[in-house]
Amino acid sequence: MSYCINSHCQNPQNLDRATVCKNCESNLLLKGRYRVFHTLGQSLTCRTFLAVDEDQPSAPRCVIQQFCQTTAVTDGSTQLNRTFRGSVSVLDELGKHPQIPKLLASFEVEGCQYLVQEYIEGRNLADRLSEKGVLKEIQIWYLLSELLPVLQLVHDNQLIHQDIKPSSIIHRKTPQTSAASIAQEHLHSWDEQSGLVLVDFGAAIPANSGPHKTETVTGSAEYAAPEQIKGQAIKSSDIYSLGVTCIHLLTGMSPFDLFDIQAESWAWRHYLKVPVSARLSRILDQMVEREPSKRYRSIEAILKDMKYGPTPIEAIVSKPQWTLALWGGAAVALLSAVLGSGLPSPAPQAFSSGEPVSSIPEIRFDPPPMQNFSAEASQSGPAVRTLADQDKNPVWAVAVTPNGRVIVSGNNDGTIHLLHKRHGKILKVLGGHLGPVWSVAVSRDGRTIASGGADGTIKLWNLYSGKLIRTLDGHQDGVFSVVFSPDGQSLASVGKDKTLKLWQVEGGVELETFKGLSDEVQSVAFSPDKETLATGNSDGTVKLWNCQTGQLKQTLIGHSEAVWTLAISPDGQTLASGSWDKTVKLWDISNNIKTNTEFPESKASLLGTFPDSANEIESPNVIGQINPNNESGQPSGSLLRTLTGHSDKVKSLAFSPDGARLASADLSGTIKLWQTNTGEIEGTLKGHSTWVELAFNPQDKTLISGSFDDTVKVWRLSP
Repeated sequence: MSYCINSHCQNPQNLDRATVCKNCESNLLLKGRYRVFHTLGQSLTCRTFLAVDEDQPSAPRCVIQQFCQTTAVTDGSTQLNRTFRGSVSVLDELGKHPQIPKLLASFEVEGCQYLVQEYIEGRNLADRLSEKGVLKEIQIWYLLSELLPVLQLVHDNQLIHQDIKPSSIIHRKTPQTSAASIAQEHLHSWDEQSGLVLVDFGAAIPANSGPHKTETVTGSAEYAAPEQIKGQAIKSSDIYSLGVTCIHLLTGMSPFDLFDIQAESWAWRHYLKVPVSARLSRILDQMVEREPSKRYRSIEAILKDMKYGPTPIEAIVSKPQWTLALWGGAAVALLSAVLGSGLPSPAPQAFSSGEPVSSIPEIRFDPPPMQNFSAEASQSGPAVRTLADQDKNPVWAVAVTPNGRVIVSGNNDGTIHLLHKRHGKILKVLGGHLGPVWSVAVSRDGRTIASGGADGTIKLWNLYSGKLIRTLDGHQDGVFSVVFSPDGQSLASVGKDKTLKLWQVEGGVELETFKGLSDEVQSVAFSPDKETLATGNSDGTVKLWNCQTGQLKQTLIGHSEAVWTLAISPDGQTLASGSWDKTVKLWDISNNIKTNTEFPESKASLLGTFPDSANEIESPNVIGQINPNNESGQPSGSLLRTLTGHSDKVKSLAFSPDGARLASADLSGTIKLWQTNTGEIEGTLKGHSTWVELAFNPQDKTLISGSFDDTVKVWRLSP
């Protein structure tokens, strides 16, 4: 159907091929080539249409924005024309960026100005919010990490967007079908492969244009900064709008309802369904400061506070091209008008979801010198303790020393912390990586720590002195996972460069680069006999490798999405794999392993009685889905059972020291405990707000969890 763009037309719908409006007799082909189908949106100053360019053989779709001056304003029309022309020249250059629509044409017809831009096929975040619900913290981190650089480019070109809101961010569909891109897509709970595109540049003005003298408010009322309402938009006005967009996507509430007028402050935390980390809260709070002097003044300042942003996700997903960069105002004027009407202050609400909020006090401390690790009497304590670092540093990885007394954490700021398991005190801080530390491991003799980072290096540290032993260079990109061989003589590593490498610990010599990998490798595990290496891959497979020859022994197929975590039971009989398909699979690999090591007798165990608190154990009400072919006597590499119950992507796995229990954790912060032999769920641990890494203490069977919510927790489980 053809659509008449005459704003005074009372019946704008026309037949498909009509050339003149049947109602007002206006020309239906704008500029003799653009046929409009329908409106996409409308504001006080602009109408946006979907159209096709009939001047081209393929009649491609395009977006047309129409600006008509409807009221006479002193010198306003002249300034509008000047501002429009200045913005168009910049938009022409910015359109070369793949996350900004291409500018196809600009012109004036009958007193109205028009922009014709590339049509971005996809769904905007406002529609996504209404269809799928609120975003998770992990998705907000990635949204910021992807849009802030785009906005920085806009500002560097001396342009102010002025209309950032959820509907101005389009989740682009792309034709990519690789396993890596699918895995990346599922991380964010989208339905298709995607890229985020910033659109709606119709309200953009040059940053040096001065106060915009007009009686109409530019931008969208709920998202605009106070100074923008007054016609004095500055670059940080866009920062304000992006911040308000984020808190709207986190809460699902109108920004008008998130601002407490009586207290003159934002109350968005009261409406969260799941708490977010203090780090993200601080950044968003400063983005939405109403006083420009208290707000972030530049994009660089935000990225600096994010530390090595894109903060959490780019580090664990491939980003080979721009289209894989996922995803994905005028409040004061209207608020001041509403103040007289007595808009009520929003009533604070408790978190409404079933996800409990941690109420256990955090343990705070000053870092002491390194302690000795002599044996200490076991002391009973709460069911879970939270160890918190004063700097609020997100945790990427955790490991525990063989004596069970020191927790090793890899952190977002490039440091490694050694924490006393009982006291919660920092024993040492190891610094050397130039980016987040994605993986840590401790040798079986407890003397050496290995760390792999986003900077593409592996570092070996003396655990007792904290000194760097050596740096292993060889990976061309970030190192996802490192693991020591059982004898501590070798180290295996995998990374974003699609390689599996084997290193000699003494001397740091690269022993082998395994061949046959065509995609990213996210995880690696050593068998107890040192003969087999297992890798989890982006294509959903698990590969078993001969450690001595480097040859591929077997490929286990069963997951539909990327495998991000692996664990092998202490007896070497069972391999567990966790995937972004939200399942955990247990595989029989007994014929691949030579078991010559004695292990503690496997005992079925139950959870202890936990106090009624936010960090509680849920009643076991979900049973692992047992594979029909899980009888004994299966051939090596066969699927024993599939464990279902996670509502989000599985990120971490750990077997208990006796092998009787398997812990799994997902990107939402939920931890589940399973009986290895039966697949039955023992309980669900809640207390983290975002993704979790796991490690069992080999001595007292406590479970250690480190999370991107800035905390490390110690969970006390019964024998």
